[in-house]
Amino acid sequence: MIPVPTADRVKELRERTGAGIMDCKAALQESGGDLEKASDFLRKKGLASAAKRAGREAKEGVIAVRVAGKKAAIVEVNCETDFVARTDDFKALASLTLDQVLAQGEAAASSETVSQRLAELSGKIGEKMLVRRAKVVETHGTVFSYVHSNQKLGVLVELSSAPRDASGEDLGKNLAMQIAASNPLCVKRAEVPAATLEREKAIYREEVKGKPDNILEKIVQGKLDKFYQSNCLLEQPYIKDDKMTVQKLLDEGSKSASEKIEVVRFVRFQLGETLPAS
Repeated sequence: MIPVPTADRVKELRERTGAGIMDCKAALQESGGDLEKASDFLRKKGLASAAKRAGREAKEGVIAVRVAGKKAAIVEVNCETDFVARTDDFKALASLTLDQVLAQGEAAASSETVSQRLAELSGKIGEKMLVRRAKVVETHGTVFSYVHSNQKLGVLVELSSAPRDASGEDLGKNLAMQIAASNPLCVKRAEVPAATLEREKAIYREEVKGKPDNILEKIVQGKLDKFYQSNCLLEQPYIKDDKMTVQKLLDEGSKSASEKIEVVRFVRFQLGETLPAS
């Protein structure tokens, strides 16, 4: 006859694995009271359950970022419900993923350490979970970050240089907030993909079809200028003062720092934006 596990033994296994009371009792009975074997039993059960959840959608979650000196990382970690996304366990999963990605690179988002924790937490909570994407930025300049209060939107922005004083921190934070709010396509005109540019031109030409050629091209160029102002970070109106552009903001910052400050690149993750339309 298999002995009934004691309450203390069940409690110890719960603290070790985070599994529910009934699951812990069943695991201890299955393993004859051996904690290590019971832990392995629960892990295997969690992996099996995760396989059953594979077809479900995980559209909720968090965007998490971390800057560590000249290196920064941003990750998107997903689950099925916003309730789970706000739990301490899920936030700890995102933090663990950041640790791994910062230390070992973007491929570490699917490392054994992260995959194991995903399976364990998924088994404990009963929701599908995954790390959808990760990006690392390494720089000779300075990296700044911003995460929206709901943790569904995050930004990393790399500057060629910026003083690590109050003015530099404000500049970096404000630029990251600008990118979060205005969602630019790229930093400057030269970075707009050729295919995107040609598609826009074709649309504008269709809109003004029938106009004389010399007028048509002027109208198309005017529409393109507006496109650049909306989609190129440096040409966007600054969110805190729309009488100046982001380029003007950088120029003012460069004067204060006594060196030219440029935006090298940015990374913007918004929760679920990579999911196919339903």
